[in-house]
Amino acid sequence: MSNRKLRAAVIGGGLGGHHGYAYARAEEYELVATCDINPAAFDRFFERAKIERGSIREYTDYQEMFAKENLDVVSIATPDHLHVNPVCDAAEAGIKGIFCEKPLCTTIADADRMVATVERTGAKLAIDHTRSYIPAYQAVKKAVWTDGELGGLTRIIAHMGGHRSMLFRNGTHLVDAVCYLANAEPVWVIAAHERGFENYGTVYKGEGGKDPSLDPGSSIIVEFANGVRALINSAKLTPALFEFDLQGPNGRFWLTDSFCKAWKTDKPEGTPSEVAAPEGRGYIDYFGENLIPAVQEIAQMVLHDGPNSSPPQRARNSLEIMLAALISQEQGSAKIQLPLPRG
Repeated sequence: MSNRKLRAAVIGGGLGGHHGYAYARAEEYELVATCDINPAAFDRFFERAKIERGSIREYTDYQEMFAKENLDVVSIATPDHLHVNPVCDAAEAGIKGIFCEKPLCTTIADADRMVATVERTGAKLAIDHTRSYIPAYQAVKKAVWTDGELGGLTRIIAHMGGHRSMLFRNGTHLVDAVCYLANAEPVWVIAAHERGFENYGTVYKGEGGKDPSLDPGSSIIVEFANGVRALINSAKLTPALFEFDLQGPNGRFWLTDSFCKAWKTDKPEGTPSEVAAPEGRGYIDYFGENLIPAVQEIAQMVLHDGPNSSPPQRARNSLEIMLAALISQEQGSAKIQLPLPRG
């Protein structure tokens, strides 16, 4: 397999176009097909992929595509609640690499089915929590956990603003980045939704994540097993921000998609002064460009059993935090212990 290009395809004609863009530009791949149940979606796929229509085959049934295309890797870019069957069917079909859009899914039962299926079949599953693949985020995580530059991480304060501040649709990026940076299992959650969502209930009602009125912003406290505590705030009616403030006894990193700043203290818990920040490229404006490192990493996972920067087990943790936030709000902002009961 290592002497030829990996055969890749994309399920989902909307957001999937950005996946197509990445595969078409990563030297490890040959993009051979796309699939959507709605043929009208193909125009948008080719527009976002920035490739000519007719250059790859089109399908409206992904099982047919699996049977005919001898795929090595497939992206799943269907709506949030419709990831489980394509992921599991791809693994059962013998496809070795699967790149699934975020969130992993919307229920713990679906998450457990997906994790169990890829573990049983040996498929490599990665989730598009994009910050996992951005060099600036990777550099900060290394500085904290490998180089020990903060003297141990104590707090993460994370904020996402703007009208698309939705707990599941875009908040999953915020929550999962916190899990990535905290580097441990979450153990409890406390949450309070923004006004207007007080009686939202314990089941996600986002209907594919396109309508902000169906997906609450939420203020969440998460405790992790290693003692890191995160304050996660997703709020509409605030400026469009996406940022993380990481603090430890010896300093602080302020990380956004476009820059990072750093401070070190004169002694533990002392007075901070600004210093040079860890270096690494930030988020690129065109979304498809940010997916090129992700699909390249998946190629290494398939070909050489390489590491997975965004594994399904962590995506399950992120989902569990969001579901626990719904339960906490329903119970008057009660502390919800993790893991959640199954079934």
